[in-house]
Amino acid sequence: MSLEPGIRRQAEQYVRPLYAGLDGVQTFGQVERLRARIAAVRGEAAVDEDLLDLLLLFQGVVDRLGSLAPGGRLDLFLKGLGLADDLARRVRTGLGRLREDPRGPEEELVHDALLLESAGVVATAERLMAAGKKRTPVARALAQLDPGPAAERYRTPRAGALGAERRREAEAWIEELRRKVAED
Repeated sequence: MSLEPGIRRQAEQYVRPLYAGLDGVQTFGQVERLRARIAAVRGEAAVDEDLLDLLLLFQGVVDRLGSLAPGGRLDLFLKGLGLADDLARRVRTGLGRLREDPRGPEEELVHDALLLESAGVVATAERLMAAGKKRTPVARALAQLDPGPAAERYRTPRAGALGAERRREAEAWIEELRRKVAED
């Protein structure tokens, strides 16, 4: 990613505390995992590196940023970094739609990386553990367990193929768990 190091450092310092949950758990590590997922599916896609990096940094804290409208806290921060008005606008609008209606290669890459983050055996195991924290009985949790997003939700072909593979692995893992629980 090519965001000027000083600007990237300031943006990261701004968002890092926002990634801390109420329980004190720091989730900023997701940014680096998403960065790796993007690298795996990007290919030769031409992208605005600055936009991609800013979307990646801010995607996990959108709900804590307040309004994404012009003049909001995020807008003031982005302008304070010295970013061009057009780039600040593209970051704000991209953050508002990248999970449901991504447009452009940068938004699509972050969207697909987020979907990949929620696919596969590890993500499925995390959902099972979350159900356990809610004291959901194992058999019921397994019956409702989601193996991850379907391939058609991805916007890039590489992510769709990788997501489909991860979903198949999660489905097999869920079936094996269901079989073992039924045996007990």
